Amino acid sequence: MENNFGWHDIVNNVDPVLGKNFLKLSEYIVERESEIPRKYKELILMACLATSCNNKGTRHRGYEAMHQGATDKEILEALALASLAAGLSTLSEGVGALRDQFTIEPSPST
Repeated sequence: MENNFGWHDIVNNVDPVLGKNFLKLSEYIVERESEIPRKYKELILMACLATSCNNKGTRHRGYEAMHQGATDKEILEALALASLAAGLSTLSEGVGALRDQFTIEPSPST
């Protein structure tokens, strides 16, 4: 039988204290006020997750970036920048993970 648990699930199951402390650290880093505004933290995390083809994480952080005010163009630019470091698959995977979050305007007939 295949294990469909994510790594967070496994850590929380094997060592709940580690899981809780990792969550606290993650929240502290992302949510605290600092020199980097939250929107940009989310864009950076989204781009990093896209480079590792983590679609679930890319989607989550992309959604959070949008919730913090990131535009479709900012999302796309962050994914394109990440693709310069990790390859064009980063751009296609990232766009695919956030496919239904983009506002697509119908192309005008020419």
